Amino acid sequence: MLSSLWLNEWWTTIYAFLLRPMLKWLLKKVTGKCELLRITYGENNRVQRIIQIENSLKSSSDPELKRLVKEWDFDIQESVKKVMSKKDIISEVHIEFEGKFTDSLICIRAYNKMLEEVENLRQIKYSADDKDHEDRLLKLWFLWKGEKLPDRIGEHWGALGFQGHDPKTDFRGMGLLGLEQLLFFAKEYPEESKQILSQSHHPKLGFSLAIVGINLTQMGHSFLMKRQLRPHFYTLSKAEPDLSDFHQVYCYLLYEFTQFWIAENPKDIMEFNHVRNKFKSKVKSQLKSSDCILLTSFQKKHQHLL
Repeated sequence: MLSSLWLNEWWTTIYAFLLRPMLKWLLKKVTGKCELLRITYGENNRVQRIIQIENSLKSSSDPELKRLVKEWDFDIQESVKKVMSKKDIISEVHIEFEGKFTDSLICIRAYNKMLEEVENLRQIKYSADDKDHEDRLLKLWFLWKGEKLPDRIGEHWGALGFQGHDPKTDFRGMGLLGLEQLLFFAKEYPEESKQILSQSHHPKLGFSLAIVGINLTQMGHSFLMKRQLRPHFYTLSKAEPDLSDFHQVYCYLLYEFTQFWIAENPKDIMEFNHVRNKFKSKVKSQLKSSDCILLTSFQKKHQHLL
């Protein structure tokens, strides 16, 4: 096992620092085009083109080019001109490049910004001393239960699927992001939120809704950080997806996992990790498609009405 991992790392290093640069140099000599031009002309699928351009910039030895796939506070047009200058790409000769590369950078920058905003929200720890945090928690109860909170601390929180008498302890791993996403689902889709709350109370197939919800926040966060959500966001018609669009992915995960859990008909809650991992693999498989959209039918209908 260790030798296999070592060989894989060795091959990856050799390819990145020796073989890939040689291959790029050879292809440029043969075709007369740099890698970015070859991608622009050779890849007709928009999503795959953006991903390949992103990967090309990431593997570049030029720090300015690598910065474009790590940050978001840069000017698009200025960056496009700079890349074209560095790569000796003449707009009058390569007419399609500027428009397609600009489109790619807009998507890449939006993803980077969203990633930073999500991570910043996750790192904010829930504080009972923060009035804004407490107000959000009270609103969470009202939106999901449709009634006034009996007491700030008590066993009634179990009705929403929290583990203890004070839900603040359950937000540790995902911080304010976990709370914000539960709130978002209830605000955007009140009917569906009531549906899955009812399903969570099923005598045999019931589950702790809030804990499952926070667990799926972690799943979505992992997909985002590993850049596995690129096909979804690059397929959206929205030019620059933002934090609300990430919350929409969460709504998809929470609703679809609930239906998946019921369809799997587990013996008891002890099978949660197995079912969760199976669901995660299913979503990862979907994300391999260039036209992947992680939105339920009711989400698509709602967005169309907006």
